[in-house]
Amino acid sequence: MDEGRDDGRIAGFLDEERRLTERLDGLAPAARAALAAAVAERLMPHYWRFHEQTGLGEPLVLQSALDGVWDLLECGSAFDIVTVGVACMDQAFVAAEFGFDLAGTRTWEAWRVANGAATPLAENAVHAAWGVTGACHVAVHGGIRETLHCLRYGRGAALAVARQGELDAQPVQAAERDPLVEQEKHRQLLDLELLERSTLTTQVLADLRTPASHRP
Repeated sequence: MDEGRDDGRIAGFLDEERRLTERLDGLAPAARAALAAAVAERLMPHYWRFHEQTGLGEPLVLQSALDGVWDLLECGSAFDIVTVGVACMDQAFVAAEFGFDLAGTRTWEAWRVANGAATPLAENAVHAAWGVTGACHVAVHGGIRETLHCLRYGRGAALAVARQGELDAQPVQAAERDPLVEQEKHRQLLDLELLERSTLTTQVLADLRTPASHRP
């Protein structure tokens, strides 16, 4: 393993996180919630796919929670973070348990099992549930750290797809430059720039919910 290269990756990650933190600090709490919700919206197809292929989980629970975030941002609708948050986390546990069952008890895979990451299918279902849960949390509390977590979930899902079939750590370096990962990073930055220059209008919220391929 190239320790120098790993040190460079860690330094780059920390520098990017510092820059993102500074930019998120300049956003209003509601704008942070909109950014987190936009990431969660892109993650939702992963949970639908997990449900369709396994018959497990309830994607409508997550979609309803996410719709509640958008309603809160647009209309100020009431939002019960405790009830909704617990329901969303339950969906994460369903996917993680499925990943555990696939992985069995192999010690060398334990770190992936802990995150429901036995397969991209299960891993990204967990990312989706965490992303929606995080968006709910940001919608109520406006936290910068939780917004950063949501950005990571979006990138993590793209990375899982890019690394499909790879169990060794080394391919991460190449996978981080995969077009899918770069596309998600680019979309996140576009969304952040939109929120930095705009007020949170109905049109801006609609743009954030629109897939990148459909945006002008």
